[in-house]
Amino acid sequence: MVTGTVLVTLVALAIPALAVDFDPNNIVFPVGGDSYYTDTFDACRGGSGCPRRHSATDILTYGVKGVPVVAAAAGTVQWIGSTCCLLKIDHGGGWATQYIHLNNDTQKPDGSYGDDGQGYGIAPGIQVGTQVEAGQLIGWVGDSGNAEGTAPHLHFEIWQDGTRINPYPYLLNAQAGWTGYFSDDDYSVHEVDIDKIFVEGITIGCSLNNEFCPERDITRGEMAAFIARALGLSAASGVPAYTDVGGHLFEGEVDKIQTAGIGFGCTETEYCPDRPLERDEMAELLVRAFGYENPDGTDFFNDDDGNPFEESINKLASAGITLGCDPQDAARYCPDRLLSRAEMASFFVRALGL
Repeated sequence: MVTGTVLVTLVALAIPALAVDFDPNNIVFPVGGDSYYTDTFDACRGGSGCPRRHSATDILTYGVKGVPVVAAAAGTVQWIGSTCCLLKIDHGGGWATQYIHLNNDTQKPDGSYGDDGQGYGIAPGIQVGTQVEAGQLIGWVGDSGNAEGTAPHLHFEIWQDGTRINPYPYLLNAQAGWTGYFSDDDYSVHEVDIDKIFVEGITIGCSLNNEFCPERDITRGEMAAFIARALGLSAASGVPAYTDVGGHLFEGEVDKIQTAGIGFGCTETEYCPDRPLERDEMAELLVRAFGYENPDGTDFFNDDDGNPFEESINKLASAGITLGCDPQDAARYCPDRLLSRAEMASFFVRALGL
């Protein structure tokens, strides 16, 4: 629980005063995952002699980075750290909230985060001057700034007329905040990645009921849509290359990836858009889409020998997009295993460096 002065250069602009009826008794809880906190406002920090006082509440996330951080109330982003990862929101009437130690580390292929300082923990579209709503995603929990090496947490401040006040009593009564963009992926280990690909416009969910269907097998047609959106493909031949996609929901997306030289059929004449995608097919599609290579010619797995997509599987492993399918046996890829939509979300997050 490290606080105090954060040594970064700030990007600031003069933001017009807001007509926002801010009430600290009616804020949204700023961390959208499992967390805990205590009242440490005004506690001594910095060693003996108490050189500085804690001016916030630290909300810890049980050692987990990448937990969503949301705006506690509607307002305008007043400033952002120039090198990441802190921001301040002006709520009008002299009120503001501040969010510090957002994540600055990159995600590993297994979904965990390292400590390389090469990430950017502020959500896409959030910049100085952005108008945000209460509960809107603004970033992710980390250990940036002077919290490096400590437990991941959000240093959360409330300001009134230029003075920090104790957030603790208001957090106790805060409304539930972030629940994600979808109603059916809560507690999924892939939830953060699902939200990321939604923000990027790669997925729109699986129904009109705000659902993602995380455990459902992803189909070849859905995979075509993910790739077409991720790459922003627009060119298409307009003539279906396969006999079984005419009139299909993903006819256009299948046509786009086929025109781009990425798609391939399940037979010479059929694409099989409703057939579940297998892991070996996924490797081939991602390699065609993103151009991965295996410069050392390494054979990473022993259960894909003779598989028609073995070369692409090795390229995917060489690029760090996959570690295989078995944490207990690094030599297994499980090429014939099906993929859930949630798993595919995490593959896209890694493929796109999100």
